[in-house]
Amino acid sequence: MSNATESLYAAWKKIYPRYQLGFFRTLRSSLYTAQLVIFFFLPFLRWERPSGLPNQAILFDLPGRKFYIFDLMIWPQDIILLAFLLMAAALGLFFITALGGRVFCGYMCIQTVWTDLLLHVELLFEGNRKQRIKFDHSPLSVKKFLIKGGKHFTWLLISAATGVAFVNYFMDAPTFWRQLFTGELPTPALLTVAFLTATTYLMAGLAREQVCIYMCPYARFQGAMFDDDTMIVAYHPEIGEPRESNRRIRTGKTEQGERVGECIDCDACVTVCPTGIDIRNGQQYECITCAACIDACDSVRERLHASKRTLICYTSLREMGGEKTRWLRPRILYYAVLLSLFFGGMAYYLNHHAAVELTVIAHRQPMYIVQSDGGIQNNYTMRVLNMTTAPQTYSLAVDGVPEAVLSIAAIQQHDSDGHPLLTLEPGSVTPFTVYLRQPGTRIESGSLQVTFTLSALSASGGTASYHSTFVRPQ
Repeated sequence: MSNATESLYAAWKKIYPRYQLGFFRTLRSSLYTAQLVIFFFLPFLRWERPSGLPNQAILFDLPGRKFYIFDLMIWPQDIILLAFLLMAAALGLFFITALGGRVFCGYMCIQTVWTDLLLHVELLFEGNRKQRIKFDHSPLSVKKFLIKGGKHFTWLLISAATGVAFVNYFMDAPTFWRQLFTGELPTPALLTVAFLTATTYLMAGLAREQVCIYMCPYARFQGAMFDDDTMIVAYHPEIGEPRESNRRIRTGKTEQGERVGECIDCDACVTVCPTGIDIRNGQQYECITCAACIDACDSVRERLHASKRTLICYTSLREMGGEKTRWLRPRILYYAVLLSLFFGGMAYYLNHHAAVELTVIAHRQPMYIVQSDGGIQNNYTMRVLNMTTAPQTYSLAVDGVPEAVLSIAAIQQHDSDGHPLLTLEPGSVTPFTVYLRQPGTRIESGSLQVTFTLSALSASGGTASYHSTFVRPQ
């Protein structure tokens, strides 16, 4: 009986992906560059807003509980927008996956983008694939220490810049840099930068493909969103098999008269794969659909002046079976309709959400005040929230109390109808003390239901109403 025990743990082997030029490499690099430029420089984009509001185009002001997105100002009351956005993002991911496989992973995922960026740094310091392998297996020396140290130091600089850029979305970017150099930066900001520096360095620099293979849940459940018409990167065995690397045999048939496939078994598709798989083994969950293997295979076949048929390409299982890919199918249509509904709902909400919020709370101590002429007065605390990005002047009216006299403490201005006028700065929440009085000639027993209505003088200011109670003696 053997004492040998089979291990279920596969030791990690470092992958050295080769940099391969080609159409899809150019496409990916363009998208990666656009994402990086937007991420790092968008916090420095200024946007003209009224005095008192930040002039950063996109700012998530957590202490002030306001999000500024160009001309939009999002409040905590708009949390429904976040729900719509998250559901739309999930549906969008399902839609893209059902249509084009894991193109999100290969072209847009932040893990892929930052890993590719740090791989470029490694390429700059250590050379191409063969040079990197040889360099890693060489004995430690001063030169190796300096090169490795320079690479990791550059990785840390990029990781720190990533953390800083992220924090700049949550506080004014110029203010951040001024406080950083003067030592006044808040501790939460420093801790956030440190955390993101460490995770970026670890995930994109060291873990790399391990994040995609073992940590990302998307790799595990993507198969549930695939069907026979989903576009995937696939190898055509009916063209490439059986493989033959011998040039003389490739030009014809084997001595036994068997057909020879067009794959020369050069392993170019394997050496460029960022997750280290062999696409010729069929569909695998590790594949992120980056199409690097397509560029590599096409490059080799072009040098060999091979036939125009493609060994590796974007295709579908249905197309590989000899049929035509169906682009319009029920699953795609369902996702498209749901996405349209969610984005339509967001657009409708943004166009119709309240521009002003009104709250009126009646004072309980005392509940009412009897005036010298027999009239009854109720006092209220009113809070008005100007949810626009411009100063607004509002007119306050009340309905439900006959011959009511309405006034606001410290407010002297009134409109032509005698309604008090109050002016609020953009994004401000202001409390007011409101006095509502009914003459003694109209006093009757019992309370009354009243409605306070706040109307902006400008069309952009909106209107708001609040129902309360006017208390009178029983």
